[in-house]
Amino acid sequence: MPLLPYPLRAALLALALLLAALPAAVSVVAQATPTAAGQGQGIEIANMDLAVSPGEDFYAFANGGWLARTEIPADRPSIGVFVELRNEATRRQIALLDGAADAAPGSDEAKAVALFAQGMDLEQRNRHGIEPIREALDRIAAIDSAAAFDAYQRRSVYDGVAATLPLSVLPDASDSDVNTLYLGGPTLGLPNRDYYLDDAPANLAVREAYVENTTAMLGFAGYGEAEAAAAAQAIYDFEAKLAAPTLTREQEQDFSLQNNPASLAELAERYPAMDWPAYLADLGVSGVETVIVTQEGYLEALPGIVAETPPEALRAYLTLRLLRAWDEALSDELEAVSFAFSQALSGVEEQPPLEERVLGQVNAGLPDAVGRLYVAAYFPPAAKAEIEALTADVLAAFRARLEANPWMTAETRARAVEKLDAVSVKVGYPDEWKSYEAVALGDSFAATLDSAAEVEIRRQYAEAGKPVDRTEWHAPAQLVNAFYNPLANEIVFPAGILQPPFFDAAADPASNYGAIGYVIGHEITHGFDLSGSQFGPTGNLENWWTDVDRERFLALNAELAAQYAAIEVAPGLFVNGQITVGENAADLGGIQVAYDALQRRLAEEVGTTPAAHPVLDPEAEAGATPTAESVVVEPPFTPEQRFFVAAATVWRTKVRPAYLELQVRSDVHAPGEVRAVQPLRNAAAFFAAFGIGPADPEWLAPGERIVIW
Repeated sequence: MPLLPYPLRAALLALALLLAALPAAVSVVAQATPTAAGQGQGIEIANMDLAVSPGEDFYAFANGGWLARTEIPADRPSIGVFVELRNEATRRQIALLDGAADAAPGSDEAKAVALFAQGMDLEQRNRHGIEPIREALDRIAAIDSAAAFDAYQRRSVYDGVAATLPLSVLPDASDSDVNTLYLGGPTLGLPNRDYYLDDAPANLAVREAYVENTTAMLGFAGYGEAEAAAAAQAIYDFEAKLAAPTLTREQEQDFSLQNNPASLAELAERYPAMDWPAYLADLGVSGVETVIVTQEGYLEALPGIVAETPPEALRAYLTLRLLRAWDEALSDELEAVSFAFSQALSGVEEQPPLEERVLGQVNAGLPDAVGRLYVAAYFPPAAKAEIEALTADVLAAFRARLEANPWMTAETRARAVEKLDAVSVKVGYPDEWKSYEAVALGDSFAATLDSAAEVEIRRQYAEAGKPVDRTEWHAPAQLVNAFYNPLANEIVFPAGILQPPFFDAAADPASNYGAIGYVIGHEITHGFDLSGSQFGPTGNLENWWTDVDRERFLALNAELAAQYAAIEVAPGLFVNGQITVGENAADLGGIQVAYDALQRRLAEEVGTTPAAHPVLDPEAEAGATPTAESVVVEPPFTPEQRFFVAAATVWRTKVRPAYLELQVRSDVHAPGEVRAVQPLRNAAAFFAAFGIGPADPEWLAPGERIVIW
């Protein structure tokens, strides 16, 4: 089975608030002279457009040179810093797997090398076709009733199918020191419930493409053309019914709606068709008597939906889920047909190269084996120490902002500081790598992936009911991303993101604080955004707010949502302010706290006393903005100017129209061009740094600026 076909590991990252945009895209400044792309050491003047006034169009000023010469690759829906870094990290990993033939026999690294070689052997993969999943297809084909459908789900995860009753292992939201089981919502083929329920023209086109592509996919399982077309429509209809009773995306921002503990007896009352004790036993779970239901309305509706669905539709649904789960592990023909739906969603012109696709499967199956190779080659201990020190600086700056916060009462402020002081930081790579000793190399790419998946799934289910290991990493070291995990109150910065232009040991502080410092501040702020603020210092779901402070906080978030909802990113296409409010608040807090940290660092370097803490009330800053004539904006730039250029550089992007629409409709992040500038426009220091005043298009009046943290 592919790794992981259902949300075990992904569930934690979903509850965590990921930094970058959609993975397929989606996810800097000392020198006054250009540097070669990828070499780092500061902002690259060649990437800017100095002919543009920063007050006229700051995005073009900071990124115009890059925008003018950069084209979106045919195999990408977009291009930007995150994509470029992921491309470089991918190139490095492929080279390591190609060149590590001398890895110790039987070692985890040797298994990763062997698995990569199996994936690259298309001749063998095509010869096997879908035979590696034949037994699973036969199990699904034997389902002749709703009861048989539910019985199959007791072991479907080991075929790679999550279906309608997926169970994941995560820390208990009410007692984050103990792992427990979470019962999630349905596995769906479209990006989110809105694609099924909102009849916007763009959604209708996606539905049509989905049914058409599903028809083609079912042909690999032996369906005739007419039979496949009818089954594809039945699958869509079934999924639409499953989606309807799930929480809206706005409701999902309230974690209390997803924290619904239920005993096994209560689960049996709600969904009696499932033998819950047998289900847990089949998964290898013992000693667990309570499951947290994340979708109560869905669970209530599910028995009726399944009962009224013909067995042939249930079989077709499971067949599609199986084929989708395996689409990158079998023949290139199946992979190409499955990819066609991604093309319809994102507008991408062609598949990524085979070696990249295979690397993705190897990273899913044996992530720490690849991580060991990557860290040994590209992330020395000194880099880890430097990032830990920089993170400490940003945490200290955030603490100072909390202590000076003007809208919180002393009681809530003290609780906020308590939570901040409890934040744990993970940098680079885990202290203890996972072992893949139990993974067996099979006679095919799919067989080895199947072994790796089963080992990992059983390992995770065995943790249910056990104490949480807070040293465990839930992301590979080579990941180009960062995240905050509310259930552990931790921020995680894998080695993959700690490279230029985000972080460069040779760059000046302004560059690093504007880039990786901004990212660090962003992740810290996630602990205090609309969602993260619902969790306490140890990761428990708890209300640590006074009523008046929570009301003020919600009002500020509503203002922020309205500000972003007014931003039009394409004709008639506006940012979803409410869905993106958590990420937007993290961006705002990230830029403010990173700037404060830089000022503290600069003061320390020249041996002066740090300046007084910046005013946190935007209304009080109205008189602090200099006129445009009083500020020089040209190389080598002031540290403050370099800081903001670096911050805008992080989010530069070019995106295909279809993918931009997909992002706006399904992602919790605003598009990159918005993230590059809008957070800066809410910071008074930005206007002061470039002399931007009321006559400039980039100006945002003090009364319209929003400062939460």
